[in-house]
Amino acid sequence: MMNKTLIALALIGTCGYANAADVDNTWYIGAGAGQSNYESVDAASHLGDGSDLAWNALVGYQLNKYLAFEAGWQDLGATDDTHMWGGLDGSQKIDVDGFTLGVVGTLPLSEKWFLTGEAGAYQYHLAHQMSADKYVSAMDTAPYFGAGVGYNITDSLAISAKYRRFAKIDETAWNTANMDAQTVGLQLTYRFGVKAATTTAVVLPAVIEKQTKPMPRPEPKPEPKYEIHTEKSSVAVLFGFDSSELNSTAKAKLDQVIKLSKSKDQDVILLNGQSDNQGDSQYNLKLSEKRVQHVEAYLVSHGVEVKKIDTQAVGEQDAHANLRKDRALERRVIVTLTSQEKVQAS
Repeated sequence: MMNKTLIALALIGTCGYANAADVDNTWYIGAGAGQSNYESVDAASHLGDGSDLAWNALVGYQLNKYLAFEAGWQDLGATDDTHMWGGLDGSQKIDVDGFTLGVVGTLPLSEKWFLTGEAGAYQYHLAHQMSADKYVSAMDTAPYFGAGVGYNITDSLAISAKYRRFAKIDETAWNTANMDAQTVGLQLTYRFGVKAATTTAVVLPAVIEKQTKPMPRPEPKPEPKYEIHTEKSSVAVLFGFDSSELNSTAKAKLDQVIKLSKSKDQDVILLNGQSDNQGDSQYNLKLSEKRVQHVEAYLVSHGVEVKKIDTQAVGEQDAHANLRKDRALERRVIVTLTSQEKVQAS
């Protein structure tokens, strides 16, 4: 006969699980403004290098946490004789605007800060007013690339400082203008589908399994019956972002583990190292290994026998949270103590 009893014990620590929204396969919109600079201007008029106000609007699709596709409108403003010389009537001017389509890569630096890089094509319309009575225009495509640094204001709203460069913006139909351009400015983006998740803090249960195993009864004298008691106790030790160092709270939890392990004849202690889903997966795997090593070293230095400790590190394998408060609960090492005791059945 076998009986199993699960007893939830608030022994040591808690762990959180969340049903959070994921940035994968989400849409976002954005807009930005800044300064454009026209460089290496070679025009069939006296126009040269110049600066103006630039602005852009965009819509993007986030394929995963590292890669997105963006389409948008980019207005580079104008270089004209009024900006260059002042006091003129503005009869000579070059305006450029058009559509962009590109790929954007993101590298998280922390829960708030991130880097971006992008590249794509710019289908532009160039309008060249060479004089009061002479005007030409043309459409063409130019490559562009850019880089930036961003900050997450909330889980949905972010601001970025952006640099973009547009190469070979030329009027090729009549060959009246050849130039490059670059923009520097700020951009806001808003992501759809990121909702506050319901987080439930639960106590990792200690599990006591009672198994009644009848022992053989030789004839003619019956043997006594015994039960095998298996007890498991678990605790989650939490870590800071991109850290494997034990803080005072983590050490206090481990001190309780040490006290409990010395009060029982432990068969095994299992250390399971984990990380959140921010950054490179291979880096996260190594980070979870370091967290396990620090926990193991602390236990050994306080008298826990090495032969009783098993370790494993899974990195971001079980990490699914998107909100910062939920990701903090995934940066952990779960410590599980298991002991068995053979007792005579009553």
